[in-house]
Amino acid sequence: MKILTVFTFSLACLMSFASSAESTGAYQNPLPIATNLKTLGQQALKQNIPIAILFSAKGLNSTEKLKDLALYPALRSGNLDGRVLFTEIEVNVDSKTVDFYGEPLANKEYKALYNLSSLPVVIFVDGEGEEITEQLLSGAYDYYYFYLTQSINNALKALNNPNLIPDL
Repeated sequence: MKILTVFTFSLACLMSFASSAESTGAYQNPLPIATNLKTLGQQALKQNIPIAILFSAKGLNSTEKLKDLALYPALRSGNLDGRVLFTEIEVNVDSKTVDFYGEPLANKEYKALYNLSSLPVVIFVDGEGEEITEQLLSGAYDYYYFYLTQSINNALKALNNPNLIPDL
């Protein structure tokens, strides 16, 4: 009973902290929604690093779990800084994102463009929007960081960039 009480108290404190961080603006989403892939592509080409695009569905529970349990902690760790550019495209919202050619494209069209069969999924592209590694599906959040860094390293190798993420 004592353990349950401590757990409940700890969980309440954590939820209170998260709530107050959001309301004060201290919490910042490290995964920006894409608006212009052409500009992002130019930045990636200049730095010779890949772009990781999370294709998600707004309101989908597995999308939120993937972000909260795997992607946000990985992005906040600092280990990925300077090695990859991350962005997100929500394919089920009525919005357009500028593609790698500078043309506005409906978000739902990206599913067909990249042959996405499952959501959420992270794809890795070069600065021109060409896929350079296999798609990374969600799941097994305890091991996701390993697969994510492995995919980023494969993308860096495809670009002949030696700045690989070291094994932890």
